[in-house]
Amino acid sequence: MTTMISEVYSAFKTAGVPEQEAKQAAEALSAENLATRDTVVEDKRELSAEIATSKQAFTGQITEVRQELATQIAKVRQEMAEVKQELSDKIAEVRQELTTQIAKVRQEMAGQELTSQIAELKRMMSVMQWMLGLVLLAVVLPILRDAVS
Repeated sequence: MTTMISEVYSAFKTAGVPEQEAKQAAEALSAENLATRDTVVEDKRELSAEIATSKQAFTGQITEVRQELATQIAKVRQEMAEVKQELSDKIAEVRQELTTQIAKVRQEMAGQELTSQIAELKRMMSVMQWMLGLVLLAVVLPILRDAVS
């Protein structure tokens, strides 16, 4: 600053300004320069304080958003668990119903198979009765012929 004062003072003196006035003008400019620097320092402090306040507010907002997001994620997970349980229950219900229907079909098939086996046995019995009749005729006819003759 002293350099600035002496440069301003020298310039005023060279321009023909009386010594006292040149000295006062140089000091006034120096005081103005000091005031400007003080203002810059003060503005810097204020700006730093505003930045810190904004940072703190922003951090608080981020925390709120994170908490809300965590709450929403928890809700979605709960809903997913409920849907998963519902699907599991429905799958178990369908599986049970299918098992019951398969058992019924197997019973019906077994019944139909039994019915067809019974029909086959009846047919075989008819054939056996017919054959027995022939055997009886073959045995009884010679006896009856001998008895009649």
